[in-house]
Amino acid sequence: MSALLATPLVKGALRILGFTIPIPVIILLGALAWVQFDKSSSIRQAVNERVKEMVAGAEIAALETQLDAQAWIAARSTEAAREADRRRVVEATARINLAARLAAIQTENEILNDDLADLLSRPVAGDCAVDADVLGRLRSK
Repeated sequence: MSALLATPLVKGALRILGFTIPIPVIILLGALAWVQFDKSSSIRQAVNERVKEMVAGAEIAALETQLDAQAWIAARSTEAAREADRRRVVEATARINLAARLAAIQTENEILNDDLADLLSRPVAGDCAVDADVLGRLRSK
């Protein structure tokens, strides 16, 4: 840096600037010196390392939170899939039971239709009296 200040061009510029606006040049040079000193100071390095640690800690916490959220979503998805499977099994069982009941009802209906056809095919007595077989089938005797 001292070699840079020793050149005639820089000396001339400093003489002109130093004479016309000495305070801003001094402040500017002081700020540049402070930045240069601050970059190499152990305090700045410690602060930079601590900032890196804090940022890394925050990133780790964010990733852990994200993993927890993904685990929660996966658990709920698994739970929903189990519930859907359970509902499919219940529906299939209900359909099988309904089909069995329908078959039993259709069989009973066919038997009753056959009985009705049998009753209709019998001749009615001339005096319109009820024969013993029909009388036995009446509920309110």
